[in-house]
Amino acid sequence: MNAGALGRRAVMRQLPSAEPQAPVLDLATVYEAYFRYVWRCLRSLGVRDSQLEDALQDVFMVVQRRLPEFDGRAAVRTWLYAIALRVARKYRERARREPASLEAAREGDPELSAVHEASGDAEHESERLVLARRALSALDDDKREIFVLARVEQMSAPEIASVLRIPLNTVYSRLRAARLAFEAEIARLRGSPRSTP
Repeated sequence: MNAGALGRRAVMRQLPSAEPQAPVLDLATVYEAYFRYVWRCLRSLGVRDSQLEDALQDVFMVVQRRLPEFDGRAAVRTWLYAIALRVARKYRERARREPASLEAAREGDPELSAVHEASGDAEHESERLVLARRALSALDDDKREIFVLARVEQMSAPEIASVLRIPLNTVYSRLRAARLAFEAEIARLRGSPRSTP
């Protein structure tokens, strides 16, 4: 072997130690730091209020199992959102198979009673929140997921493509369709005809 080959081997052995290491995380730290974030994500993604605690527990059970695999290539929030997204899909699918009940129908708009009890600016904000939640719940799952990731979580299109594991162009087209559907639903709920773009 020549000296050049030996030198290259020495450099190759040093490369892995030069790579950035993933942050060392433990379940308690992740839970404490991101509990509210995951709860909000699940709710935005259509998990019923009565099932939020169970869904939250499911998310953190997955986190506990997969935490040793977390390599730090994505932000912790993005990684958690991807897990919450899959759990929310499971709960929405389960809800579709369950027979509808009066309680479930009421649960679709839990803030309705709060709107009537509120006053002044708080009432206006509560009404806007109810309107937005109703419009969001009217979107199909694909549009809702894209809309929440972009508008609520403020993720970029490449981040969304990574979380949902879909092509970037699909993100752009679904996002445009989701925005149009959301605006149309807001206009319908307000009782005004939607102007064409």
